Amino acid sequence: MMTSNHRIHASLGIAEVLRKPDTTSRSGNPECGAYAEDASRSAMSNEDQKASATLCSGSLYCLFEASKRISWAPYKYIPFNVMDYRKQQEFLKNSRVCGISLVLVLLGIAALCLRTGGEITLSVLIAFTIANVALATSIYYTPDYLHLTIVPQKTPRWEIRIRWRVIGAALIIGLLLASSTRGRISVLIAVAWLLAANQFAHRVVPQRYFPAYYWATDYALLATALLFTPFNLRLGVVLLAAAAHLSIVICSKRQLLWAALVTICGWLLIFFSAEHRGAGLEAGLSCAGLLVLTASATAWLVDRAERHNANNISAAMRELMDFSGYSADRIRHLWQVSNQELAKNWREATIAEDDPERMAEWYRQNSELYLFAISGYNLEYKRIRSNLKVIRFARGFCLDYGAGNGELLLELARRGHPVTYYDVEGETMRFAQARAKKQGLAVEIAHSKEDLAAAARTHGFDTIFSFDVLEHLPDLPGELNFLSSLLNPGGLLVFDVPAGSTKSHPMHLNHDLDILAYLGARGLADKRNLALKLPLKREEKYVFQAPRH
Repeated sequence: MMTSNHRIHASLGIAEVLRKPDTTSRSGNPECGAYAEDASRSAMSNEDQKASATLCSGSLYCLFEASKRISWAPYKYIPFNVMDYRKQQEFLKNSRVCGISLVLVLLGIAALCLRTGGEITLSVLIAFTIANVALATSIYYTPDYLHLTIVPQKTPRWEIRIRWRVIGAALIIGLLLASSTRGRISVLIAVAWLLAANQFAHRVVPQRYFPAYYWATDYALLATALLFTPFNLRLGVVLLAAAAHLSIVICSKRQLLWAALVTICGWLLIFFSAEHRGAGLEAGLSCAGLLVLTASATAWLVDRAERHNANNISAAMRELMDFSGYSADRIRHLWQVSNQELAKNWREATIAEDDPERMAEWYRQNSELYLFAISGYNLEYKRIRSNLKVIRFARGFCLDYGAGNGELLLELARRGHPVTYYDVEGETMRFAQARAKKQGLAVEIAHSKEDLAAAARTHGFDTIFSFDVLEHLPDLPGELNFLSSLLNPGGLLVFDVPAGSTKSHPMHLNHDLDILAYLGARGLADKRNLALKLPLKREEKYVFQAPRH
C-alpha cells in the first residue's frame, strides 16, 4: 500500500501531444489518495440542511474582479448531489473560527494551571509552553487534515510518523532541559519506551486498535512518572492532554464515546497524582479542565470533519454512479486501486519517451482509471483548499488547460465566469460534459490547440489555469509560450510544475527550466503572493500576468 505522500500524478494530455508532435495537450490529473472511505453516513444534519437551503435559495456569489467583457451572473443553484465549493469554503471558515476559539480557551486554562500550581522552574516552564503550543496547533489543524480524505489508512500512518517526530523532540528538549544525571536518565528511559511502543505498533498492532493502544502506552508511561517520580504535575497533565488528543484524533468512529472514556481515565490519574503530591483542589480542577477541553474539542472537531467528509464522498459517489452505471462497491474499488494500477501499468508498458504512438495508446487505454483517480483526489483536504485558493485568481473568460473531470472549471462556471474546457477525448472529458449538462452550466469545449487559438482571437482569456499537467509534457517552454499567447492584456496564467519522475510518479518528466527567468524574459510579471513564494513544498505554483499593452 502506498503512503499518502506517494500520490500518482498522471496526465491524459500527453496522448494528444504524442499523437501530434507539432502540437501539445494535456489533462488535469490527480496526485490522489488511494482509498475511498465508506459514504454510508451521507445523511446531512439538520443544521447542514438549513445552511444549504439558505445558501441555495438566497445567496449571491461574491463578485470577482470584473472583466470589461463580462456581465456577471449570480451563483447558480447547486443540487445536493454535487460537491458545493461554497459549502466547502464555509466549512473551512467555520473550522478556523472554531479552532482559534478553542485554542484560546485551551491556552487560558493552561495559564490558569501555571497560576494555581505554585512555583515552577524555568526548564519546566519552557517544556510546558512548548507542549501547549504544539497541542494547540494540532487541535487547530489536524482534525480537518486527517478526516477530509478518502484514505482510511491516512490517520494511522500519520500517527506513526508524528510520533517519530514527537520522540525526537522529546529526546532533544528533554536532554537540554534536564538539570541532573537522574533527569537525563529518565528522559532516555521514556524515549526508549516510546520508541518500542511505536515500533511495535508499526509492525504488529492492527491499525483499528491504534487509538486504544497508543492511549494505553502513553497512559502507562505518564502514570508511572506522576505516581512514582517527582515529575512536575502540570507538565504531566499537558502531556496527558496531548496523549488524549493523539488518541482521539485518529479515531474514525464513536469519537465522543472514546473521548469520554479517555477523559475518565485521565481524571483518575490527575486526582490521584494531585492528592499524592498534596496539591490543592484548585490546581487539580484546572489541570482536569485542560484534559477535558482537549478531549472534548478534539472529539467534536473530528466528528464534525467526518460528517462533512461523508457528505462530500456521497455527492461524488452519486455523480460517478449516474455517469458510469457502476455500483457503489465498484466505485469504491476503483478509488482504491486506480493510482496503483496506473503506476503499475506504466511500468509494465516500458514505453520510451521517443515512442509517441505507444504512449498515446497507453493513455487512451487507461482513461477510466484517471477518471476515478481524479475524483478521489478532489475529495482530499489539501486539494479542496488548493482549489478554493486558486479560484480567487479567476477573472473574466477562463480556460482550464488539461481540465480532467472539470472540477475547477464547473465551479468557475457556477460563479458566472465564461469557461473553456480543454483536454483530450476520453472518459474524463465525457464525465465533465455530463456534469455540466446535468447542472445546466455553459461550458465551451475545445478539442485542439487550433480551437483555443480561435477562441483567443474571438474573446481571449483573462485567466488560464493548468494544474498537474505540465510535468507530463516534453516541451515545457513551448507549452508556456502557447498559453501566454492566449492571454488578454493583463491576463493571468496560473499553473504548477510538480517534481519530476519518482518511483511513485513514473509518468512525470524532469524539467530543469528556470520558469521565473523564462517567463520574465517574455514580459510576464510574477504575481505570486508571499505564501506561494516560500519554498516549503515540492509542488511549485506560479502566477504570471501578461503585459497590459
